Amino acid sequence: MSAVKGYDFSKLPTELMQVFDGRKDIVTTVLVDGEASLRADFEMLVTDNKSPLINLEVMDVLKAASDEFDPAEGALKFGARVPSFEDVDIDLHFTVGEIQTMYRSYLQYVKGLESEKDVLANPFQVFFLEQIIKTARANLRTLASWKAVKNGANKGSIYAITGLLAKLTAGRGVNGDIPSENVLTAAATIDDTNSYEQVIAMCKQVEAANEALLNIPLQLRLSPSLARSVNRRRQAKFSNVLRPDDVMTAIDGYDNVTLKADVGLSGKQTMVITPASNLFFVCNEDVSAYRLKAIETVKGYDINIRMSVGFDYGFGKLVFPNDKV
Repeated sequence: MSAVKGYDFSKLPTELMQVFDGRKDIVTTVLVDGEASLRADFEMLVTDNKSPLINLEVMDVLKAASDEFDPAEGALKFGARVPSFEDVDIDLHFTVGEIQTMYRSYLQYVKGLESEKDVLANPFQVFFLEQIIKTARANLRTLASWKAVKNGANKGSIYAITGLLAKLTAGRGVNGDIPSENVLTAAATIDDTNSYEQVIAMCKQVEAANEALLNIPLQLRLSPSLARSVNRRRQAKFSNVLRPDDVMTAIDGYDNVTLKADVGLSGKQTMVITPASNLFFVCNEDVSAYRLKAIETVKGYDINIRMSVGFDYGFGKLVFPNDKV
């Protein structure tokens, strides 16, 4: 193949492999940086499958002064889950024309860099990978983070890994680590007639099970449409005191609980209260779990990228879900 606009595409597979080989940092960095919401919405952790996801709750240990050394029982509540990783494949076929189009985009990208050093640090091969993984990253966040059910027989990120809803369901089950008193039995249907009341009921569930938690920042995660429903119901309920554009961020009466619309829950009536630090996006630190293969075909290139990632929660006692999945 001939060079196109100063780049010899016949060298693409070899050079891609040279850039990528043994470097998980390219995948993990691209997955969580930039415009992706992964870092904003989840604790990002590069770890192994033996190190626990730790959450530590320090209880009230103050007591009246005395000459006796009398440590409080249960001063620390320690909880940990070992993360599970799942291999995710990206199988793509690029024609030469598509690669040329991407290269033109790269030329525009290079113009925006400020120094020669920046250009050298961002060669076309890395840019090429970033464009592929950027889409995969967005799909992991929006489609797979909560709702995915792993099924190797189907394609798409919704089938690529096990999402948080499946893991929360297991956590609520027999021998699970989410106490039954943490789980709210929700209304049969949550809509504009009761969504605000359901949010308040969620907060009361936390208050009844572990009131001290309300002294730390918590998030109530729900779908964007359900968040809008909550605000419509609140407007209707308190129309005499609220402005038409008033939007609830902190839950009424529970200043440390923030209403967080989570795109990963779109289409679901699930609500979950937990600290933001208790939800993880994990990347396997094992370099061998990441690989790329680029094979030249008659009309272009077949490219396979394998990543090892997962979504998980840390401490079941700090998770307060409703029973909607």
